[in-house]
Amino acid sequence: MRTVIFDVDGTLLSTESMYMQSLIQTFRDRGIEKSYEEVYKIFGLPSLDGLIKLGVENPEEMQLAWQSHYHDFWYEVNLFDGITEMLAQLNLNSKQLGIVTSNTPEEFANHSSDFDFVKYFDDFVFAGQTPNMKPAADPILKSLENLDADGTMAMYIGDSVHDMQAAHNAGIKFGMAAWGVRDQSVFNNQADVIFDTPSALVTYVLESK
Repeated sequence: MRTVIFDVDGTLLSTESMYMQSLIQTFRDRGIEKSYEEVYKIFGLPSLDGLIKLGVENPEEMQLAWQSHYHDFWYEVNLFDGITEMLAQLNLNSKQLGIVTSNTPEEFANHSSDFDFVKYFDDFVFAGQTPNMKPAADPILKSLENLDADGTMAMYIGDSVHDMQAAHNAGIKFGMAAWGVRDQSVFNNQADVIFDTPSALVTYVLESK
């Protein structure tokens, strides 16, 4: 395995609660009560797509309001245990590392600024930089092209079914970041590899030819 491309939310950063609590607050500001489980249904989708799926009126306006609440709940965000060590080990062993995320560049910059992991990556693909977003293959294919990587020696690591579909649509393996997954059954046993911990991912990548 030569190239490892990562999702961010739910894979490197534990951001679920921040996103969901800020969305609940955004609905509450409009006099609408939503449960955590109701809003969780769109976790992992680009924010605008998620709001459209929820059927909200004026989704673009709501998206801006939602984003304005992120930092009200920033204390909820953490780097998952073992992520820095994992990236350092992969970097030390000369693996190509990329990020493909549904975050905009601005969202990613805001979310990553408190954590020292950006230095390990060789390439970044953000929302809006390809014609289609996950689960389409476009952003992963762009990352592979940017890295001049061989898809047969690459893997995408994520925590959602959309991540898995994007990887498979791009013709590469998908590794489930099980440390960020609530319910593995939704993957219908279609993940190529399941990693319970970041250290397990390191072992797999270093042992793969």
